[in-house]
Amino acid sequence: MNDDMSQNLVVFRVAGLAEPVLASAPTKADDAVEQAWTSVRKQHKVRASKVSAVYSEWGPSAADLKFMAKNFKKADCKYSFARPGPGGWERAFAEARAVMAETHTARQQQEERTEELLPVLWSASSPSAGLLDALPHRPLVPGRLSVAVAAVGRTPKGKVGMQHVTRHEQEQMGVPVEKLFDVAYGALTRGLKLGVRSSGDDVLVSVTREALLAASAVALPDLYSQLSPHFGGGDLLVGLTCPDEMVVVREDSGLADDVLQQVLNSPHDTMELVPSVLRLGPGGLELLAERSR
Repeated sequence: MNDDMSQNLVVFRVAGLAEPVLASAPTKADDAVEQAWTSVRKQHKVRASKVSAVYSEWGPSAADLKFMAKNFKKADCKYSFARPGPGGWERAFAEARAVMAETHTARQQQEERTEELLPVLWSASSPSAGLLDALPHRPLVPGRLSVAVAAVGRTPKGKVGMQHVTRHEQEQMGVPVEKLFDVAYGALTRGLKLGVRSSGDDVLVSVTREALLAASAVALPDLYSQLSPHFGGGDLLVGLTCPDEMVVVREDSGLADDVLQQVLNSPHDTMELVPSVLRLGPGGLELLAERSR
């Protein structure tokens, strides 16, 4: 949320640009979104037809809704705070400040728990996938599976807390995206354990982590080189039944169908990650199947 209530932050996702672009305009202006778009269009030389998503902190006015319907016909448009009616701005600002205060309190509470920065898997088919645009992330399987970063830890009461790192927070920290992921991958790796079991010619490797998110290991750049010696090379089948579990077998293993069924019948709730089966080889990852949400 922008600390300056007089300015409305507007974010545009534009085809051809690697990152979303941001602009601001007077919050109370009836054409705030149009003003923000004019600024973005002039700065980045882009066309309205290339906009796939628009996020505005404050709900658009009737004039802006008309402008967006005309110019951003295919865009997914969202906002955080409803636009008040005439004379309602002071109350709306007060409510927004209350939300900010609650967020600040929550962050202070997070400081009281042990946290570490970890990679988090995001399925494009997840009901929460729309939030990914606001987070620095990397594609693992383009258009299907990505990885972002979050601060993860247990609260003093023993519950698990997760705070996703947003693009805005990353910019405020002044940490390059590459460094952010390096830190998260390093923290994940330090807690990983591999369990190897053999049954005849079949080998199964379970990847576990006492401090959660073992499945995020699928994002590690050197995962194949770490696992392949256990299988004698070849393509591997990776089963992610939930964010905290990963099992790996050879794709031609007699255990492959068991892994597939474990994933498709996983009882775990769908959150950022939808239970998935992937092929892992020297060339990277391929998504083979997902559980129906």
